[in-house]
Amino acid sequence: MASYGMSPFTEENIPQLVGIKTNIERYFFDAFLKVDHTSKLTITSHPVEEGANIADHAYLEPQTITMEIGMSDTCVSYIDGQFQQKYTRSVSAYDTLLKLQAERKPLTVHTRLKTYQNMLIENITAPDDYTTLFGLRVTVTLTEIITARTQTVVIENKTSAEPQKTGTTKKGTVQPVAKQNISKPVQKKVEEKVVNKSTLRVLAGK
Repeated sequence: MASYGMSPFTEENIPQLVGIKTNIERYFFDAFLKVDHTSKLTITSHPVEEGANIADHAYLEPQTITMEIGMSDTCVSYIDGQFQQKYTRSVSAYDTLLKLQAERKPLTVHTRLKTYQNMLIENITAPDDYTTLFGLRVTVTLTEIITARTQTVVIENKTSAEPQKTGTTKKGTVQPVAKQNISKPVQKKVEEKVVNKSTLRVLAGK
């Protein structure tokens, strides 16, 4: 039988403890007074065509756990060294939860009903009054992070061996246009004749 102030368990017992006792990332708190498990399926409110795959119109929300934890300054930790970083066990347990939340690393949570993976601490609520002077009563809410895998597909770029050929359009025979050669004296006479006719029309009032 273990003596007072010493844990009856050692590091070798941790794998067995993980399988039988509720814990958060292998931190064994004194008591889990209440654990609420929530699993929700969101279903579309729109009409679904007959014969359609119903699974395409509903999806699972991240699972959540709400745990009510109790700690006492007079108890002995299940694992030596846990909850000893502060001046009391209850304060050390609260400090541990805050650090797990701040690290934002996926946690493994083992409960009697199910073992949860990829959980993050979303909310910590700890009332402090005369009833918790030598202990801790804290409510912790953990939410699942849903992960997905992506796959990269390499598409080979095959270039045609023959360059693209542009079709040609046959054109008809283009006949050259002969340029009229008018000598400068003749051109001058024609211009004078046009000016004279315009002047006569102005004088005639036409």
